Amino acid sequence: MTALPPMLLDGRSPTASDLDWLLASRALAFGEGVFTTLRVTKGQAIFVGDHLWRLQKGLGALLYPPETFDWSLLQQEIEQLSKALQEGMLKVMLLAGPGGVGYRRAKQQSWHRLIHPRSLTLNSAAYQGIACWWQACPGSNPEPASKHLNRLSQILASEGCPDKFVEAIQYNSKGEVCEGIARNVFWYSQGCWHTPSLETGALAGVMRRQLLTHLAANQVKETIAGLAELQQAEELFVCNSLQGIWPVTRLEDTSGTLAHWPVGPQTQQLMAVFHPLLGLPLN
Repeated sequence: MTALPPMLLDGRSPTASDLDWLLASRALAFGEGVFTTLRVTKGQAIFVGDHLWRLQKGLGALLYPPETFDWSLLQQEIEQLSKALQEGMLKVMLLAGPGGVGYRRAKQQSWHRLIHPRSLTLNSAAYQGIACWWQACPGSNPEPASKHLNRLSQILASEGCPDKFVEAIQYNSKGEVCEGIARNVFWYSQGCWHTPSLETGALAGVMRRQLLTHLAANQVKETIAGLAELQQAEELFVCNSLQGIWPVTRLEDTSGTLAHWPVGPQTQQLMAVFHPLLGLPLN
C-alpha cells in the first residue's frame, strides 16, 4: 500500500508542540471551526472552488469575516497535497485556536488550517442501488447549512441507523425530508428533480451545489416535502462530493418497506456526467 503524504498544519508538518495550542483551542473545547472533504483523483482536487466557497460561507455563519484566511494560499496547499496523494480524499479543517474567556471570543482570534490526506474506500455495490433507513433527525445544529466542526447530530443519526443500511433519509420535527446522514437527497417526479430546501435543515453540500448548477432552473426545484412526495417519486438518490451519486432503490422503517424505486434513466444520466470527473463507477 502506497504511503500517504504527511498532513499540513499551517503549511508545514505538525510537531509535538502543536498539541499545546490544540488542547487549549476553541475548536476542541466548543467545536468552533469548519471543514470540508474533497475527492482527489489523478492528482486533482475535484470541485475545489466550491469547497473553498463552502468554507467561506461556514466561517461567515460563525460570524467571522472572509479575510480571516488567505484563500489563495489554502488552495495552493490543497493542490500541492492533491498532487502528492494522487488518489483519495483531503479533509480540510479551519480550527479556532486558543483565545477568549469562556464562550466569549478574543478580539483577535487565532486560527489554524489543517489539511489531512486520507485513502478513500469506495462502496462499489452502492452504485447499483442501496436501501435507506427512514428516521427522524436526532437534533438540529445551530447553523445546519454550514459544515462546522460539531457533528454530534450526524454521530447520533449514525448510531440510530441499523447496521444493514449504509445511509438513512432523515426528516425534521415537522416531518419534512431534509437530508441523509452524510449526503444530500434528490428525487425525480413529474418531469423535474427535487431536493430539500435549506430551510428544512439540509446541508449545503458541494455535490448538491454542483447538481443545482448543472440542472437548468426548470429541471430542479428546492422544495419542502414529506414522505408522501418521496413515495410518489419515480427515482431517488443520495449524493456527496466524495462518493458521488448512490441510487436509492428502497426505503424502510420499523414497519417494513415504505417505498421502492428503480435505478432510472434520469439518475443514470447524472451519474454519467459527474462520475467520470470524480473517478467513480457509473453503476
